Amino acid sequence: MKHSIETASERLAGKILDRRGISGVGVGVHKGRPCLKVFVSEHASAGDIPSRFEGHPVRIVGAGVFRAQGASDRDVRAMETADQ
Repeated sequence: MKHSIETASERLAGKILDRRGISGVGVGVHKGRPCLKVFVSEHASAGDIPSRFEGHPVRIVGAGVFRAQGASDRDVRAMETADQ
């Protein structure tokens, strides 16, 4: 069953956001067509992400680590340490 791309994005995020190296999931456009985008800080993390999810194409985007606006490097290091 094909869900809306927004619903598919939320469902994919629920499956993969807890993996190390996955920074985020969103809806975007690739070659003029809607797609799901998976933002990764480590390309090795993208190894088992499908090329399609619930009927929608998936694109991997290198993005680094996302951080809250105003977060310091010290805050980010503390969060990374807590995740290990």
